[in-house]
Parts: sequence; structure tokens; C-alpha cells
Amino acid sequence: MTGMNRRQFITLAGVALAGGIASACSSQELRPGLAPGEALTGAGNGAGGGSGSDKAGDKGDKSGGAKGESVAWETLILNGMIVDGTGAPAYAGAVALQKDRIAAVLPGSGQRWEQGRFVSAGKSYAPAADCQVIDAQGACITPGFIDVHTHNEVYLGTNPQAEVRLLQGVTSQVGGNCGDSVNGIGDFRRRLGALGVNYAQLVGYRNLRRQALGNDTTRRATAPEVERMIGLLEKGIGEGAPGLSIALEYEPQSAVTVDELEQYAQLLARRGKLLTVHLRSEGDRVLEALEEVLGVARRTGVALQYGHAKALFQQNWSKYPRILASIDSAVADGVDVWGDMYVYDFSSWDFGTSRVSISEDNIIRGLAHPRLFIASDSGLYENGRANHPRAYGNFSRVLARYVREKQALSLETAVAKMSGLPARRFGYTDRGQVAAGKKADVLVFSLDKVQDRATRQQPAIKAEGMRYVFVNGVKAVDDGTPTGARAGEWL
Repeated sequence: MTGMNRRQFITLAGVALAGGIASACSSQELRPGLAPGEALTGAGNGAGGGSGSDKAGDKGDKSGGAKGESVAWETLILNGMIVDGTGAPAYAGAVALQKDRIAAVLPGSGQRWEQGRFVSAGKSYAPAADCQVIDAQGACITPGFIDVHTHNEVYLGTNPQAEVRLLQGVTSQVGGNCGDSVNGIGDFRRRLGALGVNYAQLVGYRNLRRQALGNDTTRRATAPEVERMIGLLEKGIGEGAPGLSIALEYEPQSAVTVDELEQYAQLLARRGKLLTVHLRSEGDRVLEALEEVLGVARRTGVALQYGHAKALFQQNWSKYPRILASIDSAVADGVDVWGDMYVYDFSSWDFGTSRVSISEDNIIRGLAHPRLFIASDSGLYENGRANHPRAYGNFSRVLARYVREKQALSLETAVAKMSGLPARRFGYTDRGQVAAGKKADVLVFSLDKVQDRATRQQPAIKAEGMRYVFVNGVKAVDDGTPTGARAGEWL
């Protein structure tokens, strides 16, 4: 399928399947393009959504006159089911993109194209002749997904277009997790140049410690060394870092004391930044390790992000409900804590072909928890090498396995956990939602076509099913094929 102007529609689907929103976002087969002027009908009934009155397309021709209101839209995606990233019920409608923003969101199931105009809810609009129109009947229109837990710095250096991420629908990601970041975010930004995805880099504690203590991996930092690391953290925040990451389980980071950690947390709290934590133990002492960092958050007021929440190894699976209960208790006490999780039953440390260290039942429990959202913990290296399939498939797996197959959560909830919630948590208020004025990071896909393909034995197989991906209004995936565009911004 190739790009076409507004007189040659790009169509995604035929008749929607019955049975709820997941089916309404499923396609049976591709339709041929419509002839110029042929009427289009919506994918189903829906209500809700809309756009601000000051945005393009919001003051339509209520008479439905012959000419219609002239609009400067560059892309119009119509007849889709809009899953807006808030968790609200999906609704039928159209989304217009202009430059790097969503220009208008137009709800309604009776939308059509006739005589060179787009008609919606009794209003008519006349885009320019080069406006691309995508007929998304039977498909979903969602925000781009936001992956806040990645380890992809090396990959981005060799593959700046980030195709592996885009083919899962990931349009924004945060690196520098688990304490492992680069020296100098500003310099790193200049070295990388333009990227295919939006990007931010945390300050990693391991990196701070290396600069202040050299290669000494076991001893505690002295007061002057801590002061130097605080200064380096301040510098990183000034260069745009959303917070500090630390992996308390790994040397040399395991040498940090609670008192030292609280000094960083106090700075982060003052600056409104996050403390993202890999616990000191994710296995036998996971409950004690969680209480350690919750205590830091209670005493300092820092916003705590609990990375890849899980209970490793079968003897600890029964502790997972208590992990969730500890989060609930802390939230009830006023602690600002959220967590992220991936959806595989083995970690990157599970060598061999069959070891299972994470309970499937606990994955489903985590997906149901309101304070946990989706992230990949993906490690991608030069030329796309990966040590775990989650780097290639985590987000597609959520949709394919847990929404479509297991029905463990609704499509609306899943999309919110992959877009709106991480955007809100990390302060990216202009992303993560299909709404007028937001950044035009937008996906178009049919739920029944989305599939993760990477496996334990072959972790570097690309996901399938993302038909169109827009990053800041630029088409990054066209009919399932990456375009090579590098329209990403630094967050």
C-alpha cells in the first residue's frame, strides 16, 4: 500500500468483527481504494472526545455547504476507532495532523468523503489537494507508545532510525536506566543527532560513581565524593534528564547507603524529578528491598519509579500480591510511587531455553494493578543485537497475548498503560494522548494483525502489525514498512 493524496484513499480494513472494541479494531481483509467522491461510512457508533475550539477544523461549516471550511491538515485519518490513551471508552472518529501536532479530533460514525470534502457531524472540511487521507475503518487510532525503561544507547548509535522500536508502536523512549547512562547528556545528544523516536536520558548512578570514585567498586562514597555526585546530578538535570536511575542490586551501585540515597532523593524532590530504582533484591528479599526504597520516598517526598516490578523464582511468586499491597499501602500514605513491568515469564538472566522465573499469573496481576504500566527493560546493542525478545516484542505482546488472546485487560486500559500513564508519570504532558494540540505521535493498527515474533531462541525478530506510525506528524512507518524518517525530538 502506498501513500496517496486526498483523492485516493488509503484503506485498512473491511467490515469490523463483532464483539466489542477489540473486535471493532480488527480487520478481516484490506479493501481496495475508493474512487474519488465515493462516500465513506464510519466503523461504528461512538461518542466522546473532541478538540479545542481554537484548533484547526473545530469551526466547521455547520451547513455542510458545497465548499466546506478550508483547513491546512497534512494528514487525515478517518473512520477509525479512537483509543485516546486516557483509558476512556473508545469511539469512532477521525484525527487530523498538521505539522507536528494533532490539529483536530472529530468524533462520529457517519463520516464520509464526497465531492472533494470531508463531512463529519454535519460539518464539512476542505483540506488541500496534497493532504493524505487514510481510511482506518476496522482499525485503531492510538497515541504512540512510550517506553520509559530502555537500555538502547548503543543501538541508537548504530541504528538511529530505531525501526525495531517503531514496529512495536514505540515513538518515545527513556534511556539510562538501572544506573547505566552516558557521560554528558548534552554531548550524547549532539553525537546521536536526529533519531527516529523521541528520546530522553536519565542520569545513572553507576556513571556518577565512576566519575567520582573511579573503578573502586566496593567501598562507600565519602562526603566530598557524594557532594561531587550531587553536582553531577544537578548538571544532568539541567541538560534535560528526567531523574536519577540506580540499580541497588549491582556492583558498584550496591555500595550506596540509605543515607547517601536520601541525599540524591532530596535533590530530586526539590527539582520535581524522578528516582527510578532497580531493587536491591528481586528474589528472596524482594519485600525488604521494596520497603527500603519506599522508606526513602516516605522520608524525602521523592517521586519513586519502581522498575520492572516482579518476584523472581518460583519460591518467591507468592510474594507478588504482597508487593502490590505494599504499593497500595504506600500510596494510601501519600507516597508518590508508580512502577513498570514487562510481559515475559523469564528475565535476561535466565540462561537456557526453558527456565521460567516469573509467574504468568503474576504478570496478569500486575497488568490489572492501577499503579503499574508497561515498559520493556529492553537491551538493544549494535546493529539490533538483543539478549531478550522483549526488546523486539514487548509492546506488541501486550496487545496480541494479553488483550486479544487472554483478554486480561481491555484495549483501552492497555493503550493507557503504554502511552498516557507513562507520559503523565515522566511529565511529557504534550504526548501520550489523542487530543487536539498534542504532539502528533499516532499509531494506526488492526488488533488482529499485531503480533510479536521474537522468541527466546531468536530474540531479534521484528514485530508485525503496525500499519502506520507517525512521529511528530512525520510518517515513520508506511503500510508496515519503516520509512527511515528521523523526526524524533529530545524530551
